[in-house]
Amino acid sequence: MLFGHLAVSALEHRYAKAEFVPIMAAAVFPDAVDKVAHYVLGRADSGRLWGHTLFSALLSTAIVLLIWGKRSGWSWALGYLSHLVCDIGSVVPWFYPFAAYEFPPSETFETTLWMSLTNYPRLALELLLSAWAVIALRPRLQTELQKLGLWPHGG
Repeated sequence: MLFGHLAVSALEHRYAKAEFVPIMAAAVFPDAVDKVAHYVLGRADSGRLWGHTLFSALLSTAIVLLIWGKRSGWSWALGYLSHLVCDIGSVVPWFYPFAAYEFPPSETFETTLWMSLTNYPRLALELLLSAWAVIALRPRLQTELQKLGLWPHGG
C-alpha cells in the first residue's frame, strides 16, 4: 500500500541520506503509472505492469540522472527499486515484456483496497513502518511545520 512505500522511502531518506523529493516521488511512481493505467484508463490487465519493471526503473533513473544529476538519480533508483522489492509477495513483472507473467484475476479498485485494509499482518507492518518514519523524521517535520506556522516554535 501507499503508506508502506512512502514509509520505506522516508526511512531511506533518513538513514541512507537519499534526497527527499526524488526518493519519495519514486516510491509512488510505479503505482501511479500502473494503477492509473489499470483502474482509471482501463489500459492494462493488471495494476502492475510497465511501471513495475526493471526497464522502467532504469529508464526513469536515467532521465532523472540526466536532468537533476547523480545524487537525485541515485535517490530515485533507490526509491524505485525499494518499491519493487516491497511488492514481492505477489507478481512483480521485473522483466516484462521480455518474460511472460501470470497475474491473478483483476479485482475492482474498491475490492483491492478492501483486501489491503483487511490484510491485518501487512497493515500492521505498514503502520509500524509509518510510525518509525514519522519518529525518524520528526526533526525535519517539525522544522517544515514551523515554517508553515503549524507547529509552535520551541516545542
